Amino acid sequence: MQFKTIVGQKALISKLIQTTKAGRISHAQLFLGAEGSGNLALAIAYAQYVNCLNQKEDDSCGECSSCVKYQKYVHPDLHFTFPTIAIDKKRLSLDFIEDFRESLIENPYMNDFEWFCKLDIAGNKQGNITAEECKDNFRKLGLKAYEAKFKTLIIWMPEYMKNEGNIILKLLEEPPENTLIILVANDSEKVIATILSRAQLIKVPQVLDADIENTLIENYNIEPNKAQAISRLVSGNFNLALSLIDIEHGDYLVTFIDWMRKSFKYNKSTPIGQPDDLSLLVEKLASVGREQVKSFLTYSSQMIRSAFIYKYGHALLRKNTDAELAFLNQFSVVFTPSNLKLITVAIDEAIFHVERNANVKIMYLNLSMYIGKQLQTANNN
Repeated sequence: MQFKTIVGQKALISKLIQTTKAGRISHAQLFLGAEGSGNLALAIAYAQYVNCLNQKEDDSCGECSSCVKYQKYVHPDLHFTFPTIAIDKKRLSLDFIEDFRESLIENPYMNDFEWFCKLDIAGNKQGNITAEECKDNFRKLGLKAYEAKFKTLIIWMPEYMKNEGNIILKLLEEPPENTLIILVANDSEKVIATILSRAQLIKVPQVLDADIENTLIENYNIEPNKAQAISRLVSGNFNLALSLIDIEHGDYLVTFIDWMRKSFKYNKSTPIGQPDDLSLLVEKLASVGREQVKSFLTYSSQMIRSAFIYKYGHALLRKNTDAELAFLNQFSVVFTPSNLKLITVAIDEAIFHVERNANVKIMYLNLSMYIGKQLQTANNN
């Protein structure tokens, strides 16, 4: 992966290049950035640049033997550690490396939830980075380098390491010669303090709206108005922007408004078996494919978050279209900090259940009644 494939982050990329040229390569670094900032992609591009055999002024060459292998994530001196779960006899990152490489090729901006869905993890199981995995890192880095300048270990989502993460402290403090360890995290509060204190912090900012917009137009052939609408909605999360590409925002807004109104007006006293407005809408919402269901729910989740910003944030933080803002203004009377949080959590959980092949019609009906209850409670108060 080359720097030129990273969305935005020009200032940080320039800094990474300068420190590399100056020979200031810290053996343990933490690339800390919110989901969709590109911190994983950036870490890989940085490692590729460090090990490039023919470094250019502003990027790796992309053509030498090292770059070719790095771009396929198959370089023998590039190692990954990431959260997994025991499936049959598979436990370590190495057991899932082919799936991980495939996921990186598909989307290097992926989040942990999407990775777990790739593994087909049941909803009641949790991924983690085990003590056994931490110990295996000694084996990975203890091997003699085949051909790279630096043996590189990228630890993605160290938030999934609990106290067992202390096992790798010696690696962080006294790594083998010519070793580069890059931790890639979203939330520093979930990374154990002993690890945080032993890695050089590299803060990866959210992607600028303009960079997301331009990338969608230039690389994904998205019409400018739609690219602008997506970039305003995702708050610097390029991964979320990718999931919204197939959304027709005008149609989704109309459907979202209709859903909120009918959920709010839903009356439980409607006789069983007699169709009501909400039930008819649920039939329509559930009649499309799961990917479209997921996309609409993702849009809805972002609109609820936008509602919070609209009502409680500064006007300069509002990045919605005029039509979206008009709805938020009209409906804001039934929004409270409490119900917005609860509704957001409920929609995000619904997205998870859709991924797990839940009955979409039942999911929508339960979710709609829950949303209606939350909105009605605010109105009654």
